[in-house]
Amino acid sequence: MNAPKPAEQGHGRLQRAPDFTGGTLDRFSEVWLRHGLPGLALGIICLAVPSMRELALSGLERAAAAPLTYVGAYLAVFAVLVLYAWRRDRQIDGASIGWILYLLGVSAWEEWVFRLAVPYFAAARGLDLQMAVLLSSATFGIAHYFTLRWRWQWCVGVFFGAMGLSRLMGTQFDLLLVIGVHWIVTFLNTSRPPGPR
Repeated sequence: MNAPKPAEQGHGRLQRAPDFTGGTLDRFSEVWLRHGLPGLALGIICLAVPSMRELALSGLERAAAAPLTYVGAYLAVFAVLVLYAWRRDRQIDGASIGWILYLLGVSAWEEWVFRLAVPYFAAARGLDLQMAVLLSSATFGIAHYFTLRWRWQWCVGVFFGAMGLSRLMGTQFDLLLVIGVHWIVTFLNTSRPPGPR
């Protein structure tokens, strides 16, 4: 029987054999440096634009009107994700809980940037909103190919997921709702933290 190839030794979409630079993507620090930190910086830069801050606040109006409902919903989702992780591995540790919270953070900045900031910024400068959403979703899918080295087929799926989340944002205009949906889907796609298990 042949030994598994390095790319097959991982357990999810984040673990990869070394790329052309010789770098791997199998530790949290590598995921943070390639995906989390640049995204957080992009989200902060978008918030530095006054009109974008106003847009972010308008996306949070429903949550501001019923904060206990949203806090309760997020705590319930967190509890379900922790229970899922425990049931899958029959244990829960700090790394698993930290990963769940990290995915919430990633979902927050990705939704803020790609569902609100980029498309509405482009639309405010004359681009048709539907075209802006399409371009933002395409950028979102392509970014996952480079930051996480996902296979192109998965990135196509990310593009269509982004379009669906954009549709949800367009109909509900509720940033926390869209972040919550993204959080659940991202956890189901990459439910284990990077690293050997």
